[in-house]
Amino acid sequence: MAKIGYNWYKVKQGDIISFQYRGKDKKLLRRTILVLEVKVDGLLHGILLERSNRIVNSEVKKVLEIAGKTQVIDAKKKVYKVKLDGKSKDVYKRLKELVKRNDIYRTFKYDKARKSQVFLEDLILPPDFVKKLNED
Repeated sequence: MAKIGYNWYKVKQGDIISFQYRGKDKKLLRRTILVLEVKVDGLLHGILLERSNRIVNSEVKKVLEIAGKTQVIDAKKKVYKVKLDGKSKDVYKRLKELVKRNDIYRTFKYDKARKSQVFLEDLILPPDFVKKLNED
């Protein structure tokens, strides 16, 4: 997996990041999310894309397309971000059906998440989608 080291102070809406987080079940897992909001009421809000480097739903491409315009950060490492189309609440409303169907909306305690190193994470996307992104 190719990823790029990042800093929590740089994390912003649209970033696709990964970090380790101990959830309610007490398991420490690497989670990859599309960031919707950073530190609102002490919480990091996002759409879960991967857990322990495994895709959690088969509609990642659709999530990215609905959320906004996917941009290439590093083509070789397959690292992307999304320029959200509108405010995070608007993005969530457009994703609501998909989010509920796949149970992928997540909040994390920001201060707890910050204790882990953060990365811009690579994603496995359909080749035709990646080709189109690289042409833009």
